[in-house]
Amino acid sequence: MLSMRYMAWWPGLANLWSRGEIYALVVSLLFATVLNISLMATLVWPEWLEPWLVRSLWCLLAFAAIWTFGASFFLTSAYSVATPSVEYDNLLSMAQSDYLRGQYFEAEATLHRILSTGREDVEAALLLASVLRRTGRFRQALDCLERLERLDQSRLWHVEIASERDRCQDSPAISSE
Repeated sequence: MLSMRYMAWWPGLANLWSRGEIYALVVSLLFATVLNISLMATLVWPEWLEPWLVRSLWCLLAFAAIWTFGASFFLTSAYSVATPSVEYDNLLSMAQSDYLRGQYFEAEATLHRILSTGREDVEAALLLASVLRRTGRFRQALDCLERLERLDQSRLWHVEIASERDRCQDSPAISSE
């Protein structure tokens, strides 16, 4: 499998490879087209385009590649999954323990502490939805699941999210609305 490090210099390739975004396909194909035209005008048919135009195309390609590499260098968090810290692991395990002991208030407080860091954490949000359901706050749990489904990483958890949603919707409080 290709590493994002090797795709960082080709505009659009990293987003195309990791997320399958349409605009990234367009950018990547445009870059490839300009590269091919530049190569053809330089190596195969030098008289095809004016020399100033060929130099301009090469400058454009160099600028695009350098800009893309620089942007990906500074924005590596967009392409890589952050490794959980020891503190995060401890907090999540503490929330799970509180949840299993039925100490929902403590579990909810710990989960809010995890989610307040700005991390898009599917596990913590799913556990929070379960805590909200267990404490009878079905509407809040459904809202939490709806926000959770918008995250990119939630695709891996679609079965668990659907199961939690079914449990919330099967509750008597939601059924009577």
